[in-house]
Amino acid sequence: MEEKFCGVWGHLREEYLKTNKPELYELMVEKNELEEYLTGYQTAYSGRAEKMAEKLAAERGVDDNLYRDDSLEWILASEKIQEEVQSTLQREIQR
Repeated sequence: MEEKFCGVWGHLREEYLKTNKPELYELMVEKNELEEYLTGYQTAYSGRAEKMAEKLAAERGVDDNLYRDDSLEWILASEKIQEEVQSTLQREIQR
């Protein structure tokens, strides 16, 4: 069976299913539904991640002005936002 890559969010959900809901995982594999399910997860969570990051950046003033004034601070703040978004969504996906 050729394994398809369904993105970071789809992969996290796949690992959760394999570990915590193996019967459901196997059923989805048998019915040939897993790839579509994981692709849907990837699409949905990519959109959510982007919106969350944009919202946090706006709330914290991580914008072009900050970049012009202090690019290092902008980079650090942007990385922190990405880490927070990933952590939040990862916990959500693994429920």
